[in-house]
Amino acid sequence: MKRKSERKISIKISAKEQRAPGNPVAQNPLLRKGGAHVRAKSADRFDSKQQTRKAAREWDSSRSCSF
Repeated sequence: MKRKSERKISIKISAKEQRAPGNPVAQNPLLRKGGAHVRAKSADRFDSKQQTRKAAREWDSSRSCSF
């Protein structure tokens, strides 16, 4: 039988606790809303509408016949 001092104690450490400490200000949960600057979804929708309108104008102008 092993003594208490000889027993191996396994402690599970989460991934969050394992990473390097880094900047303590940046670890604040309130600052987690930041990130890479990406284009807004509304801008993407507007761009697709604009391309559709342009294609429709080009299609309409190519169909007009000059008699």
